[in-house]
Amino acid sequence: MINKRTNTFVISILLMLMLVPTACTYQGMGKKEVEPAQNNPALGKAPVTLRLLTWADVRYQELYDKFHERYPWITIEPILIEGGDDGIMDKIVALEAAGTPADLTWVVGDLLRYEQAGMLENLKPYMDKDKSFQEKVLPDGFFDTMAFNGRRLAVPFVDVPMWIVVNKDLLAKHGVDMPTNSWTFDDFRTIAEQVTDPSAGEYGLTTSSDFIMRLLPMKAAADGHSANLAYLNERLTQSVLASPNVMGDVRWLSEFVSKDGSMLSWADSAKQGDVVKQFINGKTAFEVGGDWLLPSLQREAKFEWDVLPFPRGKAGQYSFHIYGPLALLSGSQHKEEAYKWISFQFEIEAQKWKIENGANASVIDPELTAYIDQVPLWQGKNIEAVKMTKDNGLVLPGATIPGFSEYDWVNVINDIVFQGDDLNRIIASTEAWNKKTLELREKWKRKR
Repeated sequence: MINKRTNTFVISILLMLMLVPTACTYQGMGKKEVEPAQNNPALGKAPVTLRLLTWADVRYQELYDKFHERYPWITIEPILIEGGDDGIMDKIVALEAAGTPADLTWVVGDLLRYEQAGMLENLKPYMDKDKSFQEKVLPDGFFDTMAFNGRRLAVPFVDVPMWIVVNKDLLAKHGVDMPTNSWTFDDFRTIAEQVTDPSAGEYGLTTSSDFIMRLLPMKAAADGHSANLAYLNERLTQSVLASPNVMGDVRWLSEFVSKDGSMLSWADSAKQGDVVKQFINGKTAFEVGGDWLLPSLQREAKFEWDVLPFPRGKAGQYSFHIYGPLALLSGSQHKEEAYKWISFQFEIEAQKWKIENGANASVIDPELTAYIDQVPLWQGKNIEAVKMTKDNGLVLPGATIPGFSEYDWVNVINDIVFQGDDLNRIIASTEAWNKKTLELREKWKRKR
């Protein structure tokens, strides 16, 4: 059983981002009309309601309505869930026991737990006969993190790219120009120091765990210290977190707190009322952001904001992506209809909706690439940084890595950076997980 602290980390690192693509930027984009009754393909079809386990609130209704317009006999019934994979699995069991089984679910990230429990339908046979899906062009390796032992356990529901979000007013106040898209990690650190003014309560970085979860692994990848965004080796079998180079990266970020003073510790932030824990308060220059942060900035920001790509490292410049898993449940009584919802995610209209709300299109299509320029969300912003995420993305692995949900590196590094814990704590933690994941892999091999 995962402890509550680790479970909280898993939720935030993998699926928190899926909650917030909103309809606020969709106004005025036009709405597709329902076909006349004589052309309605639903004639003669019995109504079907699909139960979807999700964290999304009413803002997703717009996407449900688009699906219903295409398939008028099918209605999506969102069922809100709380907690991580434990809560989802409990809900699946409860609904089946009540005779009202769920059809689809979002997943925090540990797909193997659901697979072990026999809860997942293999999507590969459905996709193999889906002519519409076969026509779509998708990025290389698009399903790699969600396939296991020849079975396709889920599909990426949404491609969530991230950027460094910038308070341009705070930069200007300190005489700092907006950096170019080719800025470096050295530039990032220098600017953070330049805009820090404790007497005014202003700091370079928001006191945010997102710098541990996103920026730090990105630096390791961009500097060639790690093959991916989870500090795993190229085969995804062992963690390299305890290697000297990666531990040096952790030391680098901890010095923003302990040496530069451009990011406050948790204790010092609390002394100041935790104002610097929220970028929206306008007292920090940089934060890591994606579609979950953009709506509040649009509505509430009292300062001019923009986005920058993650800084360039010694080996390259990349963007951080998360794919949220969407799975078809084996207990569904409407599998064919439920698969239509999965297939619909890759249709142009659904892809455009996601672009409008700050996500990337998953489908490679010139129409979708050009659509970024038309979206109100990005008007007047650094749209070239947004476009960069289409071509330089790295995707967080983990959904089908045995024991990934118990890989507690974020909490360990949080304590080192924000509380001054011993850097060497990483070593024992990494060794323990490396042993655990190998043991779990052996168990899966014996089940094949």
